[in-house]
Amino acid sequence: MTKKTKIIAEVASNHGGDLKLAKEFIKVAARVGVDYVKFQSWQAKNMKRDDPQYEWFVRSELSDEAHYELIEECNKRGVEFLTTCFSLERIDFLANLGLEAIKIGSPDAGSHKMLREIKGRFKRMIISTGMSYEDELIKTAQILEGQDFTLLHCVSVYPTPLERINMSKMKWLRRFTPSVGYSDHSLGIEAVKLAIAWGVDYIEKHFCLGKEGSGRVAPWDASPEEMEEIVMNRDLVLQMAGEGDLELSEEEEESRRRFIGRFGDNR
Repeated sequence: MTKKTKIIAEVASNHGGDLKLAKEFIKVAARVGVDYVKFQSWQAKNMKRDDPQYEWFVRSELSDEAHYELIEECNKRGVEFLTTCFSLERIDFLANLGLEAIKIGSPDAGSHKMLREIKGRFKRMIISTGMSYEDELIKTAQILEGQDFTLLHCVSVYPTPLERINMSKMKWLRRFTPSVGYSDHSLGIEAVKLAIAWGVDYIEKHFCLGKEGSGRVAPWDASPEEMEEIVMNRDLVLQMAGEGDLELSEEEEESRRRFIGRFGDNR
């Protein structure tokens, strides 16, 4: 049986630090049928003040209390809360939130010290690979032996041109884990649909409340309508994949009898 691809709606910092708006993201994402709503758990104190986005990250940082409120909202809406860990000092806090999974962003797929610290603290680690060299990922897989983990194919170009998606790289990632997925930064949802058709375990797509909606909007963000189409496509692909039955159905048996009766049995 084909596994059902799980859909991650990546809010990132599009809420801009507005907790009411962050909850609205959860409400809308749950309504369209995603499995996870993902935020990011950085701390601006660890950033360089000359970073061009420093002020935005200060404004958008989620407090400890905000994490609890957003988890409660996710539980209320029937979706899973997911977040990205960005630093060693944040591991203990996130590990004590009762989360089943943790996300590791592309910059840290080769942060082996952090991966060792996180290993075993969550049931599953979901790791984007868009900024890692081949040798880093080989070592990462060795470090995570015995841990359930998913490697997400990702191209860290914003936006990613479709001709650079390189979806076939997932075949290489399957050497290290049977669980692979795709994190998308392209315009539209064509690449996501392809990944779903290839049978990935997870899809991650950045999410906004509409191209003219509230919060920050990036060109590669999916609107609620696009996210709903992703979910519908996922369900349709699962339906078309079937169970791999070998026996003919009653309808096929009837068609067989009709055609043999019409043209004769030539076997």
